[in-house]
Amino acid sequence: MKLKSTDTLEFINRGLKVNGKSFLVEYPDEPILGIKEGKLVTIVFRGCGCSLTHWEPEDIEGYFSDK
Repeated sequence: MKLKSTDTLEFINRGLKVNGKSFLVEYPDEPILGIKEGKLVTIVFRGCGCSLTHWEPEDIEGYFSDK
């Protein structure tokens, strides 16, 4: 399931919440760093540095957790 641009993202206790519900991310398959300006921020370490990527909600895929 893809998210919509109107969905509200929150990063709480190393987990993503979308509109107040727990959401398990399948794509992007990178470690989540947090949320900034309504976008998901992921981090990838490469060699001596790292790369941050900002993802629009429409680019995120996954599913809502039953818990």
